[in-house]
Amino acid sequence: MQRMMKEVLSRLERLEEKMSALDAKVCQLVLQGSSRADMNSLRRQCYRKERVAVLKDRLPLPEYPILDRRDRRLAEKVQEWAAVGIEFGKADMLPSSFLSWLVWVWNNDVYVKKPVTFSGSAFRMWNGSCRQALGPGDLMHYYRKRLRMSPFLRNEGERQDFALRPWWNWGMFVLAPVLSEMEDHEAWGSFTDRFKLVQLLVGGIAETPIGNTNWDFNEDLKAINQMMRRIAPDWIRLIEGCLCGLRSATCPAAPKTCKSAPEPSPDA
Repeated sequence: MQRMMKEVLSRLERLEEKMSALDAKVCQLVLQGSSRADMNSLRRQCYRKERVAVLKDRLPLPEYPILDRRDRRLAEKVQEWAAVGIEFGKADMLPSSFLSWLVWVWNNDVYVKKPVTFSGSAFRMWNGSCRQALGPGDLMHYYRKRLRMSPFLRNEGERQDFALRPWWNWGMFVLAPVLSEMEDHEAWGSFTDRFKLVQLLVGGIAETPIGNTNWDFNEDLKAINQMMRRIAPDWIRLIEGCLCGLRSATCPAAPKTCKSAPEPSPDA
């Protein structure tokens, strides 16, 4: 009887040891889970603080289609952008490089949410209440698969479509004020004709001569085709520069003389 009692007590002691070990393990797991939850909570708090700091000075998107009119709230930005544009011109960089930079900064570094996003092979442009899907052709008359560029516009229907592409309004309402500031700078006169081709996106108000005609989106079919024989490769590069700025996840390179490029903003 005494022997049986010893065995029972021994088994109880082993069982108690196992229970203690199990209890310690459970406590450890609970603490690990709590620590992980705390870390995740802290990470979310840091992200929210960073996001608030980044978006603090951003503008809400306007209550009208983003390319319908000039946003007067961008007046201070125009001067900053023009100063960077002067550095692009001094460095004699391609005008498409300047456009890529400017489009990216306008689209990523100004508003609380991007005016133009890209998904499903189409751009999604803010129209005042929601986003409208537009392909590169509808937005800025860019057709990557088209190989033959002469004639540039093949009929009157294409000419009308070309004249009404929404992106030309970006040139008039965003790019034109920047170029106006740049033209007042003493360095503008020393810039190459190649760099000054950036004025083509502004349209007729820039009074840019191509041959015997001033460039204008609203010129007749014959005049546009004649001008495009001279500038088609440069024109395509300008459009591709804008597309690069809209699609790029990071800010395109600016001249080394400029301040460091802004960091990509949190997804808006």
